[in-house]
Amino acid sequence: MVSTKLLLIIVMLAALAWPATDLLPAQRERASSADDLVRQLGVFPASLSASTRSDGSNDPIEQRRHDLYARLRALGQEALPALARGLADSDVQIRRNAALFLNVAASSWSSLTGPSLDIHSCLPALIAALHDVDPRVRALAAQAIGEIGPTAASAVPDLVALLGNPDEGSRNSACIGLAGLGPAAREALPALRQALSDQSPDVRRFAQRAIDKIDVR
Repeated sequence: MVSTKLLLIIVMLAALAWPATDLLPAQRERASSADDLVRQLGVFPASLSASTRSDGSNDPIEQRRHDLYARLRALGQEALPALARGLADSDVQIRRNAALFLNVAASSWSSLTGPSLDIHSCLPALIAALHDVDPRVRALAAQAIGEIGPTAASAVPDLVALLGNPDEGSRNSACIGLAGLGPAAREALPALRQALSDQSPDVRRFAQRAIDKIDVR
């Protein structure tokens, strides 16, 4: 026979567990909604355009993107796991657009999503995306890491490796990402100084800009 004391403990544990199980369906629904929104990102070009055309009319594609961004932004931190998964999706357009959204959401320069979002929890997925087969994914991932700032210093070795990529856009974006980390990317200075001899004038320019941001006296 179960003792009265043990029975009381069982009842108390059940009472404590009840709210958690009651919240679970809502959490699952929000996660499913975020995954669905990330999949919808795949229909867009992986670059932003003006939302208003030259004749003053709204661009329906950019308006749809704006609305989708707003819905993802409304989910806040709850959208980040779905975006991290999007960075590894088999569809390159989803990977590109997940990285683009993270750039916009973390930035202080865009008005598309309101106040900037802390995307640090996506850093492991963004570092993995630096090795993507698609150059646009690599570039956008590097730039998103730069938007995170100094707390993304663990990405420095991978960004330095990206500096040696044959694709010029990847090298440019590696410099942009390192510049965003500021002095936290000090270990990248030798590679950036070497990049000052790059055959591309753009890479040389971005490398110098990164050095100026990192080597602060």
